[in-house]
Amino acid sequence: MSAFGGVGGVGGVGGVGGVGGVGGVGGVGGVGGVGGFVGIGSFLGAEDVGGYSGAATAGLQTTADGLRHLAGQDPTQIPSNLGFDKAENMDRWATWVRGSLYVSDLLRDLNWTTDKPSKTATLTFGGADMISLARPAKSVLRDQCQLVRDYADLRADRTAEISSQLGFPTEYFGMILGLHMGQHKRTVEVITATQVFAAHAAMVVKHALAVRRPDQVDGRIMPMIPTPGHGSFPSAHATEAYAVLTVLEALVPAWDSLKDMAPRLKMLRGLAERIAVNRTVAGVHFPVDSWAGAALGTAVGRVILGRCGVTTASPSFAYTAMHCDFNDHDFVNNAASKGLTTGADYTATPSDMFVALWAKAVGESQKRGV
Repeated sequence: MSAFGGVGGVGGVGGVGGVGGVGGVGGVGGVGGVGGFVGIGSFLGAEDVGGYSGAATAGLQTTADGLRHLAGQDPTQIPSNLGFDKAENMDRWATWVRGSLYVSDLLRDLNWTTDKPSKTATLTFGGADMISLARPAKSVLRDQCQLVRDYADLRADRTAEISSQLGFPTEYFGMILGLHMGQHKRTVEVITATQVFAAHAAMVVKHALAVRRPDQVDGRIMPMIPTPGHGSFPSAHATEAYAVLTVLEALVPAWDSLKDMAPRLKMLRGLAERIAVNRTVAGVHFPVDSWAGAALGTAVGRVILGRCGVTTASPSFAYTAMHCDFNDHDFVNNAASKGLTTGADYTATPSDMFVALWAKAVGESQKRGV
């Protein structure tokens, strides 16, 4: 699949051709088929030149041998030092290196605990509870299968969406906001860092709760795409989509450049819901997976904003699955009645590298029209 914004070879955020955080990528944002999980997602390989051709390597060697004598025999000069542990050095590194640093900066404060009697996994950030998710009751999963089977009626209409969203669907967010790699390089870096961290957080909980996929519960579901090799609950796609949504809901107003900002923000919420629901349409997720993913993604997005110095304390979440469908209206307005509650605040302290990244992303706003 073509890369977002025409990024493929050398360009954009470096023309990613490596393998992604939850899948292989063909461009920035984790676009592409599913491949190996390698930790830094679609940052991997970005702006890494790799090796030269054999001819270029030989030519460079003989050219160096032919020119070196012209530089003379003077002693090598003592170099000046770069700033020690300075965020300003980030601009000197390749995109994949920045990506590794972003993810490492976030993971150092992420931890988790599990409680076997209640079958609950709790993610903490900076030592405070961020979200607790309880394994759905077996009867809930049984009842959810009917909803998954009903959603199969939408498969023919949504095949293109489902197939192109196997990786990180950054293009879909870009479509709504008019993102372009020539203008929004740092914005896409914020989005990608958010997606990769969201994927890591989701995998921790998936492993702990170990919930079977829908087709492993009801043979009539027959997914239209390969069933991923990890647990069903929470949905990583919902986690990533709602994490990006949460970040963009802060970034777009900070741009202060889109006259039709309000409807675009509404479409972003609709997109996050649609990405989540598409996984149920495909037959690989229960609706309660999307509930858990949307809550986890919102929590992750708030962590990113905290790191960027945009927000301070955020309320923690606790979710106990109830048999119901997922939609964004209920997620925003009726969450408590569906099993999602809030608790004590947690805080993500700012870091220099994220504060600097956010400032660059805010600076990528389009000029206000007349």
